[in-house]
Amino acid sequence: MQDITAVYTGGEVTVQRVETPSNGGTHFDITSEDGRKGRVDLTRDGDTEIVTSWCDGKLADLELPEWAGDVTARLARV
Repeated sequence: MQDITAVYTGGEVTVQRVETPSNGGTHFDITSEDGRKGRVDLTRDGDTEIVTSWCDGKLADLELPEWAGDVTARLARV
């Protein structure tokens, strides 16, 4: 699954489901238009956590952007 999702800041992100971890939940890769990408763990309880993040293809220690909660809430309903 790969979808393009509009965010409330006016941009778009690409969301791709990548795997289901053994503890339940799902991992998604979320890529923004500015070259930032995060592998996000969305747990069964609806908690969100960055597993790994990149900026312009290089590993980076990125925070969840403010719109991430909106995107992951939509993913939890799918």
